[in-house]
Amino acid sequence: MIELADQLPPRIGLTVKRLLKIKSFFLILSTFILALTFFLVVVFRYVLESDLFAYEEWLLPMCFWLFFLGSAVGTYDDTQIRADILEEWFTNPRTIWLRRVIITSIELIVSVFLVYWAVLMLRDEIASYPQWQTTIALRIPFFVPRLGICVGLVFMALYSALHLYVLLKLGPASVTQNTDSAKETAE
Repeated sequence: MIELADQLPPRIGLTVKRLLKIKSFFLILSTFILALTFFLVVVFRYVLESDLFAYEEWLLPMCFWLFFLGSAVGTYDDTQIRADILEEWFTNPRTIWLRRVIITSIELIVSVFLVYWAVLMLRDEIASYPQWQTTIALRIPFFVPRLGICVGLVFMALYSALHLYVLLKLGPASVTQNTDSAKETAE
């Protein structure tokens, strides 16, 4: 599979690769923390006959960040789940390319609207600053998971825009390159 960052101008591609490394590190770290936390919950509950205090309150914001940054990486890799049977029916590279341009454009438009609403959500949260909604025990502001939603959606919109840029830049040839590399990977 051809890497998206390699098809972008060098500076943008390098920045995208660095951002991906940061996101991947965060995803790996938070997945490890989730597993460790649940292990500790079992140890505390069944071995020590105690309870790990408010673990769900600090795991919840991490799960929001994990979900939305993971979705952004899925958008970058173009591995989102699609219920699209038309993909198998088209054989003409130009038609396949046009279909991908339309789908990517729709993804971009939807992502931009979601970013707009996420920014409104954050703005509303910031406007209520002294009386922020917080979790009950640890007093973690709801702003933290909502920021994760916004950041993830911004990256999804960015990667959709970059995919659209590459599709338009390379034209129908980009479809044959991706198809050929997918066949080589399958073999």
